[in-house]
Amino acid sequence: MPIFYFDLRDGDAISVDEVGMRLPGLEPAMDVAMRVLNSFAIQAEGDPQKSYLLEMIIEVRDEKGNVSEVTRRRATRH
Repeated sequence: MPIFYFDLRDGDAISVDEVGMRLPGLEPAMDVAMRVLNSFAIQAEGDPQKSYLLEMIIEVRDEKGNVSEVTRRRATRH
């Protein structure tokens, strides 16, 4: 099974996933990315301390380091 990496971008900041996750393909990787993105957005909307999570993007990378796809942006209230 291939390894996919999930890098979180929030504005100019980026958190690089150095561990990754083994998944059967791109579709399951995108499902994971969307669930994580939605979870972060819900947390940011409900917690003023996390309102810095404004425009979050999760980039899904394959084992070669190529960005396979970027999830949709999710703007949060602040």
